[in-house]
Amino acid sequence: MKKDKAISPSLKYFFKHLERRSEQIREEVEAYQVSHNEVPFEEVESFFRRIMTQNIFIFTVGLSGRPESTILNKAIFNMNRVVRLYYSTSFDDNESGYIRIRPDRATQLIMVERMHGVRPVPEVMYQSHDECHVVRFIVRWLLRRIDWKKTHLRNLELYKAYIDQERQEQQAKEAQEEARRIEEQMAQAMKKLKGKI
Repeated sequence: MKKDKAISPSLKYFFKHLERRSEQIREEVEAYQVSHNEVPFEEVESFFRRIMTQNIFIFTVGLSGRPESTILNKAIFNMNRVVRLYYSTSFDDNESGYIRIRPDRATQLIMVERMHGVRPVPEVMYQSHDECHVVRFIVRWLLRRIDWKKTHLRNLELYKAYIDQERQEQQAKEAQEEARRIEEQMAQAMKKLKGKI
């Protein structure tokens, strides 16, 4: 009975190799996970979700192939961490196109690609690790295409919220300055009072 329960040298050899291989695989998985972390993309998605709700119009190529003004809500599609911004929607598939913004885990970059035609091949327009740089690129791209005859700042809810926030920040800054000034005056008065005593 003892011989059946004892670990033979061949089993020891097998388990030692099994342990080594298991450790190698665990290290490879950890190295892959470290090098292929999730690319932060929340700020870009949040930016597009917020501006989609506004009455912002951009110039696009319409169905007939002529330039037309399209509300941003109809030009942006956001699904599964991929944002599509259509600049051309035509019956002729060769003339249809959009900008695709997506995180790429392999390169650890956020890619901004132009997709145009029937079977589009991605043409990299911009890539960056930083979400803010990508948003800056998209803002510049959008500013060149905004229809200013239909888009009015006074009609944008986000702009009104932006103005309110700026005003509140300015008031808070002025209140801090006032409190600092009063504190300095009090300190000077205390010095004068101590000097007289």
